[in-house]
Formats: sequence, C-alpha cells, structure tokens
Amino acid sequence: MRAIQEFLYRIRIDSIFELLAYIGFFYFLFKRFILHRAPVPSSAFKSVPKELLAECVTLLKKKEKAEYGVYRVPEEILSILRADLRNEENLKRLLCSICAHLGIDGGFIKLVVEDTFMSDRAGEIATDLAFTTIRLELKPHYTPEAVIAVLAHEAIHLHLYYAGIRMRDTWENEILTDTAAVYCGFGEYIYAGYAVMRGEFAFSYQKVGYIRQEDVQYIWKIMQKEEGE
Repeated sequence: MRAIQEFLYRIRIDSIFELLAYIGFFYFLFKRFILHRAPVPSSAFKSVPKELLAECVTLLKKKEKAEYGVYRVPEEILSILRADLRNEENLKRLLCSICAHLGIDGGFIKLVVEDTFMSDRAGEIATDLAFTTIRLELKPHYTPEAVIAVLAHEAIHLHLYYAGIRMRDTWENEILTDTAAVYCGFGEYIYAGYAVMRGEFAFSYQKVGYIRQEDVQYIWKIMQKEEGE
C-alpha cells in the first residue's frame, strides 16, 4: 500500500498523458499491422438495416422509369482528376458527365468547391427547380473516387427530386440516395469512394457517405437476385 502511495505521489499528470499516448500508439500498431485493420471503431459508422436497403431497392425498381448502365468517368476527366483534384473546371465537367448519365443537364448547376474547417459534410445540394447549387467539401485526404462518389450522391438527390422518389425521414432518404447511386450505375465509384481513408491528422481515419462497402455489396446482391427473377 505504501509503495502505491509513493508511486501516486511521484507520478505527474503529464506522465499520465504520455503513458496514454504510448498505449494509443501501440494499439494503433497492433490493429494496423498485426490485425491489418484500420483502427476505426465500427460504432463510428451507423449501421444500416438490410431490410431498409432491400426496401430502397424495391422502391427504385417500382418507381424508376429508365434503366441505367454502368457509369464510367471519361478517361480525360479521370486523368486530370488524379493529377489535380482541385481543378474546378474539371470538377464541373465531372459533374456534368455524371448528370448526363442520369439524363440531367448539369450545365445549369452551380458547383461550389469549399474546404470548411471542421465540416462534417462531404457535399450538399440546394434546389428549387429554377436554381440548383451543389457544394463539394474538398478535403486534403479525399481520393478521386471519394470525390466522384460525393458528386454522384448529390446528383442522385436531384434525380430523385425530379422523379418524386423519397423515403419517410431524412436519414432514410440519405440511405435511399446512396442506394439509388448504386442502382443507377455508380456502384463501383460508391464502393471505392466510401472506403475508409486516412484523415488529416496522425492515426485519424475518415469516410464519406451514409452506407459502408458491405452495404454496397448487399445492394448488388439484391439487384442481381431481382434481375434473375
């Protein structure tokens, strides 16, 4: 007991913080290099019920009036995107290409590229039919696939708005939007773009989107099953 009291007397608060930092560092190394997992707790991302994903696919199959093939970013746009992710002229061309796949004229959409400090959003759309603005939060850690996925998500919002397809509440509507992005041919970019990315700070990880990669796989599975029926 006396030894414990002497230890507590000698230890300082900065020593405690230093010890915790070492514990966190070794935990990171263990998960990253031993378990080969990104040290991101699963609780950080809200789980999407499979029943909701299935409901979204059923709704889209019932309401969508057109069939969409697999979308491919034009090679010229993709090359510039990989070389200079912040080229706003190229980002607008990318948005127009995505919209064209959906039968929408993207030329009338105003694209605003931002990097708002501590923003928790990846993109945002505002429209009243006459005027439409899409805001893209372009973070330093974003990959080209993440940018494509975010712009596809926002364009799908507009597509669903025009088609009058929506779910009951805001969160379910976002799940519907991500599901529709997969349904309308953007699945490969949603899958790649919604992967967990290294964040801006040491040992930090981030992701965009409302669904996870396993959800994209499940949506594909449902679509393949319904196509076979």
